[in-house]
Amino acid sequence: MPEAPQGRTALYRFYGADSQLLYVGISNDPEYRWKSHLYRDSKWAPLVASRVDEWFESRAEAEAAEVAAIKAEQPRFNGAHNFIAAPFSPGIWSSPIGGSRKRQVIAARISEELSSGRWRAGMRIPSASQIAAETQTSISTCAKALRPFIQDGTLGVHGGRGVFVNPYTPDRPDGRVPAQQAALPARSGHIARLHNFGA
Repeated sequence: MPEAPQGRTALYRFYGADSQLLYVGISNDPEYRWKSHLYRDSKWAPLVASRVDEWFESRAEAEAAEVAAIKAEQPRFNGAHNFIAAPFSPGIWSSPIGGSRKRQVIAARISEELSSGRWRAGMRIPSASQIAAETQTSISTCAKALRPFIQDGTLGVHGGRGVFVNPYTPDRPDGRVPAQQAALPARSGHIARLHNFGA
């Protein structure tokens, strides 16, 4: 296999046999990274049939491309950046809350977002700190308002990712993920290489 160009970083995409995008990542040595995935990602690595490498001049450029690719292409097994952000409706959230019933008012606003369908299954909702800033209340009050929705299973906390409307799982069932094309054209100034695995 050719050596990585000096000082460059690859954005790699792993595809299944059906051309479904399984995972997106970055590395200055995608072959070594592939071996690492084989060792530690036994849930999905055996599903990989091909890899496409796209080279960038710097790691920062590759990192930006990685985030954009995950958000736009929604690979099946990426967790970070792989979500739709729930809308934060100004009409519902912008007015400050006063008085002793702040937690109940925020809970009612959360309930309105859910019942209206603006916050849908799989979406990441705003954090308690975002809600606190918008409503001019404390983070503690907002966390208490969120708690009943988490306890009854309407919302789920996913460590390091945030709070999501259930059901949410980073490894979504095949039916919810559009199939991607394995052979992607190279962008101007970048090198893309396709590597097939297996026979």
